[in-house]
Amino acid sequence: MNKQILKNIRDNLPEPLKLISAPLFRNKLLKNIQYLRYEEMLEERENLSLDEIQAHQFKELKAILVHACQNVPFYKKLFNDSNFNPYEIKYCDDIDVLPFLTKNIIRQNFDKLISEIKIPGGYYIATTGGSTGEPLKVLLDYDCVFTENAFVNYFRKKLGYQKRNRLVTFRGVEFGERLWKFNPMQNEYIFSPFKISKKTLQIYLSKIERIKPDFLNGYLSALHYFAKLLSNNNLKIMNPIKGIFLISENINKTQRAFLEDFFQIKTSTFYGHSERCIIAEEIQPNEYKFDPYYGYTELIQNKDSSLAIVGTGFLNKTMPLIRYKTDDICRRVGDLFTIDGRRKSTEGLYGVNGEFFSHAAFNFHSEIFKNVTSYQFVQRQKGKADLLIIVNNDFKTHEIDLMKKEIDKKTKGVMEFDIRIVENLILSQRGKFKMFVSNHIDK
Repeated sequence: MNKQILKNIRDNLPEPLKLISAPLFRNKLLKNIQYLRYEEMLEERENLSLDEIQAHQFKELKAILVHACQNVPFYKKLFNDSNFNPYEIKYCDDIDVLPFLTKNIIRQNFDKLISEIKIPGGYYIATTGGSTGEPLKVLLDYDCVFTENAFVNYFRKKLGYQKRNRLVTFRGVEFGERLWKFNPMQNEYIFSPFKISKKTLQIYLSKIERIKPDFLNGYLSALHYFAKLLSNNNLKIMNPIKGIFLISENINKTQRAFLEDFFQIKTSTFYGHSERCIIAEEIQPNEYKFDPYYGYTELIQNKDSSLAIVGTGFLNKTMPLIRYKTDDICRRVGDLFTIDGRRKSTEGLYGVNGEFFSHAAFNFHSEIFKNVTSYQFVQRQKGKADLLIIVNNDFKTHEIDLMKKEIDKKTKGVMEFDIRIVENLILSQRGKFKMFVSNHIDK
């Protein structure tokens, strides 16, 4: 069955039927051939030498380069102009003769970056807002979903995670009027981070007690806010939690320390991004190792002591990204790296009841924003905010209504937005951009 059709069926099933059919959907992930292949590879890698691991990485890099040369118009021309022959490379760093791929280059050459041959399994559209408020659309193989999960579950095993375990997750998806929804594919209940407040706390807690999750998962900002509310009201989750997985945000050390102390358990995280070029496992607290089976990562020296993160991904053949320069930077700590992403867990908006919505919650993965060049949130009182947008020449005024509906699906009842088209966004006195501009908010 087509993967998109299967996803639509899964998402629209009534909750009781989701529970009954959960094993079927779960097996679609755990018995997927790509998932099983990478799960086996990652486990076998533990017994390989460094030379063997690097040889595998080089083989995968060469394969994606040859595919791009043969099937992707943008790279056919680029390789020819750069006098680069992927068949003749001997080492991974031979690709440094190629220029970096940036977000603007992707936008300007979108159609030319798509493979001329269809990739088995098809593709899906991923839209990432990024930290600069400039949406980026890429096409990803559907199989990326399965391979990504193989890596994530492999990392989770360090905290004792097993595939039969159940998660309670706090992250932003479409909820409508609901406070939570069940995701059978991941064996998780996803709770709305938009509606956590003093008024809803007991409802959240009671549902979690009935679910009896093995692990918590989600945005650090949302989990921290939830734990703070529990602490302030002398409440706690009675059934034991084995660990917490943190996703999609930079790690604020103070918030993380509070979580671990309050629940008396360990947390773990990893670095990744929607473009599926780079993934890095946290080895020590806030210190990461880039995974050589996921892609080839280059660290380019900046003018200061930081390193720009550049990646060539191995998982995606529909729109391969070669020497893709991210907006993130890292710094070397021995053999590991600290990573500075852009999704601050302490920056965001406040709902009418004090609900906190971080950057990660407003990362718009929707075609509705395809004609928005840049955007910014401005808030002057709880529960209300302006969304300032800069649009391109293809933008139509009716798209504002579609945007409002998209946002309302997530924030209904706790936030009101006025969307305004502007020529320029608000910058600091030093000319720096901030995704969220908050003025005199009583938190």
